[in-house]
Amino acid sequence: MMLAALLLLLILVMLAGLLFATLGMRGRKLPLIVSSLHGIAGITLVALLVAHDLHYPHNMPVNAATVVLLLTATGGLLLFGFRAGRQPLPGPVVVLHAGFALVALALLGYGYFHL
Repeated sequence: MMLAALLLLLILVMLAGLLFATLGMRGRKLPLIVSSLHGIAGITLVALLVAHDLHYPHNMPVNAATVVLLLTATGGLLLFGFRAGRQPLPGPVVVLHAGFALVALALLGYGYFHL
């Protein structure tokens, strides 16, 4: 049950990120607090996944998703730094951030539906 909630939270955080990216490509900048909430939700997800992994260490795809989400969060912190400094976001970092999130979603989904 908790894993299903974590999967849903990941999907919601990713949908918010997709919305931010779409608006950003159209030249609309959101207030920094909005991207801060996206980051806080992502970091909360990572913390909850770590707690889940400690209780269920046998689910390797979920463990791997946690590691990938840590990389995603690192990229997100870097992007937040650029936004806070009012600098343009580096495209490769945005792509890696989104790519890591997609890999984490695939791993978490596999861990939920196959184990």
